[in-house]
Amino acid sequence: MAGARRTPWVWMVFVAVVGVVLIAAAVFVTVRITAALPRATVSIQSPTTLLVDRGAPPPIPLPARGSFALATSLNGMVASRNPAVVRPIGSVAKAMTALVVLAAHPVTPGEPGPSVTLTGADVLLYRQAVAAGGSNLRVRAGEVLTERDLLLALLLPSADNIAETLAVWVSGNRPAFIASLNATATAMGMDHTHFADPSGLSVATVSSADDLVLLARAVIANPALAELVRVRQYTLPDRTILRNLDILLDKQSGWLGIKTGWTGAAGGCLVFAATMSYAPDRAVTVWGAVLGQPPLRAGDPAHPELGEAFVAARNAAVAALAGYAAVDLGALSPAVSGSISTRWGGRSFVALARHATDVVLLHAGAKLRLDVVTLSPRAPIASGATVGEITGVLDANTSITWKVVSTSAVAAPSTWWKLFSG
Repeated sequence: MAGARRTPWVWMVFVAVVGVVLIAAAVFVTVRITAALPRATVSIQSPTTLLVDRGAPPPIPLPARGSFALATSLNGMVASRNPAVVRPIGSVAKAMTALVVLAAHPVTPGEPGPSVTLTGADVLLYRQAVAAGGSNLRVRAGEVLTERDLLLALLLPSADNIAETLAVWVSGNRPAFIASLNATATAMGMDHTHFADPSGLSVATVSSADDLVLLARAVIANPALAELVRVRQYTLPDRTILRNLDILLDKQSGWLGIKTGWTGAAGGCLVFAATMSYAPDRAVTVWGAVLGQPPLRAGDPAHPELGEAFVAARNAAVAALAGYAAVDLGALSPAVSGSISTRWGGRSFVALARHATDVVLLHAGAKLRLDVVTLSPRAPIASGATVGEITGVLDANTSITWKVVSTSAVAAPSTWWKLFSG
């Protein structure tokens, strides 16, 4: 009777144990089936650099004497000779005079600006320019010229008396205008520059080639002045024809002009700019200055005193601009190899995804530094899924990122593997 009474209790224990086992088994299965799969292992191999353009930039020729400096919009200063030597600059000074005039009386490109009635004092300034042997423009008392007329007379034939007329018109007197010239130079960081007059005829009006590159940039950055320095010929109201002394405006594609200068003390001087377009919205601008050049012995008979300056500027600008190219980074394909593997045997290889067009300007011989980033995806992984990135970096402004993708799908593991091998 005692054994019979124990049977229900044993059975109940058995049932309870079986139930616990089944629950544990169900929990185990559920946990194993629903657990996050281990991440796939992605391996990507790529070179550390990519040569974008196999050419080498041509050397930039420098003048044999004097001072020279050349900068580009992509690389800053790229060539120089005695760039910080302080020298007389002749009529190159008139570029700063024009800049100060336009700061006081801004105009938009092509706008005539206010009218100025010339007086007997302006006639006297003309006579003084003639007596000093400087470049000049004959004027008459009562003659009315616009600001644009005066600026073109200043910049194209480089009339010294017009520089003096503008100085008085803007500042009321010559010393005040000269103070404005020097204050502007200081504000622009032209530490080697001093203006003693508004025309540059004085040997005490001096600067350096590297300072004048800063002036060239400021001129081209001013839309009204950039338009004026490119004018080849202009007719005043009295039918006087003004011709630009910068002959390269007619001879060199992309030439932006700026200002010529010459005195016996300064030699041949030229502040200049040029530009070249390599693709839509992709252009490079160069700014330069050449000082202290001798007369050209054989060449343009109209401007022998400026000939060597023109030769030096043109040769350097052409060489600098030839060193750039528009490159579609999206069309480049750095060599990539690698694989995707999983613990259950799933496997695929990797490749670069097609990249959209990405046209940039680069210096010839440029190299991109390649950085690889791998991701750790979980299966299933679709064919073409992103598993990493390669970023090519040239500088702070130029980079591109290619996606690295799976060449085929990687399936999730079987249920059996999840239960017993995961």
